[in-house]
Amino acid sequence: RITEGQPRVAMPSTDTTASTSHFEILPAGLPPSGSRASVPASAKDDPRWARRAAEALASSSGADIARVQATLQELRKCQQAVSEQLGETREAVLWLQRLEVVEQQMILIPDYQVKARKLAHDMKNVEERLLKAKKRAEKLIGHELPSFPEDDE
Repeated sequence: RITEGQPRVAMPSTDTTASTSHFEILPAGLPPSGSRASVPASAKDDPRWARRAAEALASSSGADIARVQATLQELRKCQQAVSEQLGETREAVLWLQRLEVVEQQMILIPDYQVKARKLAHDMKNVEERLLKAKKRAEKLIGHELPSFPEDDE
């Protein structure tokens, strides 16, 4: 980042189509950390410029980067935990839905028992009526009709 009051130097452009009089402006070399030594007029003349620029950048925003990385790691851990909890919650919800279906069926069991008793009573009435009808038919034809064994299924 170029700030006011910081010397600038002209660097030749990498654009080969531009004339040689066009220059890119870069900051001049930075003094060593904590020192008030003079800064060379041109970054080209300071072989330690890149190292000093990196140190200056790291000292001003390195802690922020480390904090952001730590926060990202914490967020990833939280995201993983939430993801696992969502899976467990989904399984629990599905289990509860199945349980609700079973509960609804269990609620209907007394009604089914009443219907089953009524059907059993009706079947017994039908059986008695069939026996009476068979006896009348045997009287009319004068002999006994064959009977079939009952199937216990």
